[in-house]
Amino acid sequence: MYYLRIFKEQIKLSFMSLAIYRINFILMLLQSIINSILGILCVEFIFLHVDSIAGWSKNEMIILYCTSMVVNQLYRGLINPNHMRFIESILSGSFDRMLVKPVSVIFQINTGGIDYSSFLSLIAPITVLVIKISSLDIHITGLNIILFLLFLLNAIILLTSFMMLIYSPVFKYVKVNGLTDIYFILMSMSEKPKEIFPYKGFIYAFIFLIPSIPLAYVPASVLLNKATMPEMFTAVISGLMFLLLSIAAIKIGISKYSSASS
Repeated sequence: MYYLRIFKEQIKLSFMSLAIYRINFILMLLQSIINSILGILCVEFIFLHVDSIAGWSKNEMIILYCTSMVVNQLYRGLINPNHMRFIESILSGSFDRMLVKPVSVIFQINTGGIDYSSFLSLIAPITVLVIKISSLDIHITGLNIILFLLFLLNAIILLTSFMMLIYSPVFKYVKVNGLTDIYFILMSMSEKPKEIFPYKGFIYAFIFLIPSIPLAYVPASVLLNKATMPEMFTAVISGLMFLLLSIAAIKIGISKYSSASS
C-alpha cells in the first residue's frame, strides 16, 4: 500500500505537469496516433500483394502489430520517461537523492513521470485490435482474454527489465543513450510472427537474448488460440530471467557507483 500511495502521488504530479504544457501534449498525442495508423496501413498495403505471411492472415498480422503497439505505448507511457530520468540522474550526480530516499531504488528507476500522450494513444491500436478480433471466425473465451492480459503484463515486465539491464552500465559513467536503438530494433522484431525464422536457434535467440517474441507474438497467439504451452512457458521464464538479471545488474552498479559528493 505504501508504494501504491507513492505511485498515486506520482500520477497527480505528472497530470499537473501535463496541465502546464497542454499544447505539447496535444501535439505528441496526435503524433502517436498518426504513427499507429500509418503502421497499420503499412500492413494493409503489404496484404494487397500477398495472402498470408508465414501462415498469418492479414487480420492476424494486424492483431500482432497492434499487440506490439500496445506493449510499446505502455512502456513509453509508464516506464521510458523514468528510465531516461534515471540515466540523466547518474550523469548529473542527482542519483544520490534516490539513494537516500526510504523507497526502493528499483521502484524509483521505473516510476515517477507518466507520458500521457503515449498512454492515451493506446486508443488507436486497441480499437483496431477489437475490430479485427470480431471480424475473425474464432471463439474468444474469457480465459483467452485473461491470459492475453497476463502475457501483456509479462511483456511489460520483460521489456522494462531488458531496458533496465542494458542501461545499467551508466553507473560507470558510460553514455548509454545510443542503446535506445536496441529498443527500436526490439520493437520492430516483435511485430513479426515467430514462423518467419527458419532455425530454432534464431527463435531461442529472440526469446532469451533479444526477447522480442514474448513481447507481442505470445500475447497475440494466446488471443488467437495459436499459442502452445512451451511458448507460454518460455515467455514466462524469459520475463523472470531478465527481471532477476536487471535487478542484479542495478545492485552491482550501485555498489560500484561513486556518488557526486565523493
